[in-house]
Amino acid sequence: MSDERRKTRLLYWIPTGLLAALFVMSGTFNVTRQPNVMESLADLGYPAYLATLLGVCKLLAAVTLVFGSRWPRLKEWAFAGLVFDLGGAVIAHLAVGEPSVRALPAGVLLVLTAMTYAAQRRFLAAVAPAPAPSSAAHDHPNRPSRASGVG
Repeated sequence: MSDERRKTRLLYWIPTGLLAALFVMSGTFNVTRQPNVMESLADLGYPAYLATLLGVCKLLAAVTLVFGSRWPRLKEWAFAGLVFDLGGAVIAHLAVGEPSVRALPAGVLLVLTAMTYAAQRRFLAAVAPAPAPSSAAHDHPNRPSRASGVG
């Protein structure tokens, strides 16, 4: 394995592993309805059942981030869900007039999610097989290729 490929893999797995671990913890806290989670939801005006729903979604997203390579669309949805969750958390804390420091953990996780997504895109581009050269112009030597705009 080349040094560049090893570096790309590390730049992918370090933030991905960290993000997944943090969402396993957060999801577990939500599903088990830890007092700080329930207090925060109540302060924001959300119903208690939202803790379970968010917790299950966070746990599924964490598993998908680590094991979802076979299902790239599912992984994209997991990233989207995390962005909605974290962006919504930042906005909710600020909208009810809480000190901005209460929105900071969600904001930091939002930045980590963006970094992980960017690393995933870079990693996928680095490991994707190179496309085969186009042979459209060589299929019919007496006919111009469609790429030329003629024909």
